[in-house]
Amino acid sequence: MHAFNRRHAVAIATAALLTSHVGLSWAQTTVTTLPEVAVTADTPATDAPTESSDSYTQEQPASTVTKLPLTQRETPQSYTVITRQRIDDQALDTLGDVLEQTPGISVDSGGPLVGSYIGYFSRGYQITNYQIDGAISHANAVGGSGGWTSISSLDTAIYDSITVLRGASGLLSGSGDPGGSISLVRKRPTREFQGALQQSLSRWQQARTVADFGGSLNQAGSLRARVVGAYDQGKSWVDRYEADKHTVYGVLEADLSHDTLLRLAAEHNREDGKNAAAFTAFETAFTDGTATPFGRSDNALTDWSRYESDRTSLAATLEHRFNDDWQARASVNHSRYDNSQLFGYAGVRQPSPDGTADLMIRFGDTEQTVDTVDASLSGTYALWGRSHDLMAGVNGSDSKADSLGSATSWAATRVDVLGWDGSYALPDLSAVRTSDTRTEIKQWGAYLATRLRPRDDLAIIVGGRLSEWETTRRNLQTGAITDDRKESTVFTPYAGVVFDLNDQLSAYASYSTIFNPQSYEDVNGNVLDPEEGKNYELGLKGEWWGGRLNTSAAVFEVRKDNLAIADGSNLTPDGGQAYTAADQTKGRGWELEASGEIARGVQLQGGYTRVVTRASDGTRLNTVRPKHQLKLFGTWAPSGAPGLRVGGGMTWQSEIYSSNASYANVDRSLIGQKSYAVVNLMAAYQLDDHWHFSLHLDNVFDKSYRTMVLGSARHTYGAPRHVSASVKYQF
Repeated sequence: MHAFNRRHAVAIATAALLTSHVGLSWAQTTVTTLPEVAVTADTPATDAPTESSDSYTQEQPASTVTKLPLTQRETPQSYTVITRQRIDDQALDTLGDVLEQTPGISVDSGGPLVGSYIGYFSRGYQITNYQIDGAISHANAVGGSGGWTSISSLDTAIYDSITVLRGASGLLSGSGDPGGSISLVRKRPTREFQGALQQSLSRWQQARTVADFGGSLNQAGSLRARVVGAYDQGKSWVDRYEADKHTVYGVLEADLSHDTLLRLAAEHNREDGKNAAAFTAFETAFTDGTATPFGRSDNALTDWSRYESDRTSLAATLEHRFNDDWQARASVNHSRYDNSQLFGYAGVRQPSPDGTADLMIRFGDTEQTVDTVDASLSGTYALWGRSHDLMAGVNGSDSKADSLGSATSWAATRVDVLGWDGSYALPDLSAVRTSDTRTEIKQWGAYLATRLRPRDDLAIIVGGRLSEWETTRRNLQTGAITDDRKESTVFTPYAGVVFDLNDQLSAYASYSTIFNPQSYEDVNGNVLDPEEGKNYELGLKGEWWGGRLNTSAAVFEVRKDNLAIADGSNLTPDGGQAYTAADQTKGRGWELEASGEIARGVQLQGGYTRVVTRASDGTRLNTVRPKHQLKLFGTWAPSGAPGLRVGGGMTWQSEIYSSNASYANVDRSLIGQKSYAVVNLMAAYQLDDHWHFSLHLDNVFDKSYRTMVLGSARHTYGAPRHVSASVKYQF
């Protein structure tokens, strides 16, 4: 690993001084007693919920990152936990809302959430891996594959917390990009009966209803259930766009014995979008380089454009505690995801100065099933007179997708985009049906890690995963196999060291890896080895006042090796372009983060991130994503006004722009976005034990800003200023 420069060392030292100063200041104040978490019958294999903790940090040990029960300070990687309290305070109603507010995460967005292209990136690379309730999941099981997914619009009403790991996650995930992983932890039943009904209204005729009920089903409390439902409908700042979606989630827990817990869960999501598709925006420049007149409300889609998705997931989890030291956990999940979309898009190519442009027409229908299994054993063992931790397990997924689609089809005549209102006759699409395929991806792996404690102040974590991966693609019309690849015994190592500097502060270093299979061939027809993602990280972590505040500072380097690059004019034996593998890209940077109670009644979560990704020749990559980011949000519950909570925050990012050579004649102001900040405010009041009122003002200064998509001059605007109000009745 290359040595980190002096600025990185200064950043770490500064963070250490700041966190130490905060700790000394807090020691002179009165500590606030937080409400107890209403934890149900947990085994050690289950992480404690954040619900009802009134905190912006996860105070208890969690097994999300390594499946070892570690606190944030004990984990030698950077990650952020968005707790239930933070979700409620800022009204982060979708996963997309959460990730836009998560430190270190940048977002590519093609429009309002339902039906749009959405991509999430960390440390220069895309996040492609997911967990649900601590078990491996597949992107298709969560809400689709690639960028065109329903992942961003997943409703957070059903989640207890969301954890975002930054950096390679190959120990538990196997294959994927080294950007990180997203762990979704769903709500669990409570022992005591509880219920809540919530109604929210916002600009653009948006309305949201949430119902949440749960409790024990028998007097002993050994059988518990919970049901959560959410329904959203409304329009958008984008003209003619309408969407509605609903989510229903049910979970049943049974204590089969004092040491054995069975959990059954079912989830259903449905989305329908009108005048919705992957992209809604026009290009910002004509072909001669001059600016187009389109604004943030213009919609480039035809009136018959639509997006529909339907997902059902069934899961079963069994947890057993053998004794005080050892426990096991096994889970299975079956998901079905159906997607249908049809759109006509007048904004895919730059319009001519006369105001005419091509109209692209596409459709697609996909039916996918995903089965996942995850089983693990964890506990402690004695060696050299000391106690150490161990976890081992196997997991895997089997995904099948049948896809019917069309090649890109162009309208016979160009359309006038300057007077565009979406009117265009729907053509006969039967002639453009070109694909009917079945794609299957299987991945299985065994993982193991141990935390050695040679001294009280030193922990060494070592482990790895051995993976098998294979895919086949078949043309259902001809029966021909168009893709057949397999990667066997791929090893992804993991290592970390944590050294306690004092009772509050620890220094750490870690190395994590991941692999990503590819289909490119060399001149001999051999498929290139998988891409290799590697994450090197050094940092400091602080844990203050019993874990009520967590701080961190880190420097990192993320590498992606074995990237396929064109091998000049050389061809494969089949006549295709030949490729060769090269060690090509590196993302370097540093970050600071704090979450939790920084003073009596004050909760804060925020972070600063700097990252630059470069090719092997030093050229900067990913200019469509910011080099600098700052995200902050906090609330204050004044002791003199019981029930009142006020708060606010901001997101700021540096300039982004397209480096696409196709737009060389276009001024950067038209293919980029200067640095900008968006400010949000909130106020909430708990009237009594039952009634809760809240008010949110987002984009306070009505900042008009673009989000970059795919390095083109096609931009989607962020949401204008809007107010939302909510009332909740709890019982």
